[in-house]
Amino acid sequence: MLILPEREERAQIQQERKGIEDQFNILLERILNENGNKDLYWILGKTITKKHRGKLIVKPFLQACDEKPGLVKESFVYEVDNRRGVKTLLWVLHPDGSMRLPTLNKTIRVAT
Repeated sequence: MLILPEREERAQIQQERKGIEDQFNILLERILNENGNKDLYWILGKTITKKHRGKLIVKPFLQACDEKPGLVKESFVYEVDNRRGVKTLLWVLHPDGSMRLPTLNKTIRVAT
């Protein structure tokens, strides 16, 4: 097993995160271009993780929706208003069960 020094490990994590962000932005731009004729729609997003040959593979998943999607575990939703030219992040559901509402600048948690 190869043990990377902490600095190299951080650099590798940053590089992997940048790759995921780049792929997310490509998918998001594709959806925005394909749905430019709609006045209002939503984009449901999440990540898909798989183990492949001992490595964790993380892929972003985005889907355009004509109706506002319901709450999906570990996901986020954008509202796209082409009339105003605005894309708004409505909510983010985190793995710990908390829900971030950026438009209200609030986070809620379910009591157990």
